[in-house]
Amino acid sequence: MAQLSKKRALKEFLIMVVTLVAIYQAFRSIGGSIERQFLLHQESVALKVGQVQAEEVNKELRDGLANYRSDKGIDRLARERLNLAGPDEIVVRIGK
Repeated sequence: MAQLSKKRALKEFLIMVVTLVAIYQAFRSIGGSIERQFLLHQESVALKVGQVQAEEVNKELRDGLANYRSDKGIDRLARERLNLAGPDEIVVRIGK
């Protein structure tokens, strides 16, 4: 009878150990999932900020492109970047 009781106690102890290990793993997994969700949220926020900044840069580039499509814009671009002058103008370069 005592040996039967010891076997039963050992069985219950093993079941308890397995259950505790399972509970530990479940909580560990939940903690990892929460941490991963937090990191993904931070990445999402950073990507949204980057998207807003990229949209602002695109708007500035579109505005600049529209400006350079006009005759005045083309003249300004030729003067600033290519050192060209109009028909009645003279280019003066000062050496450094």
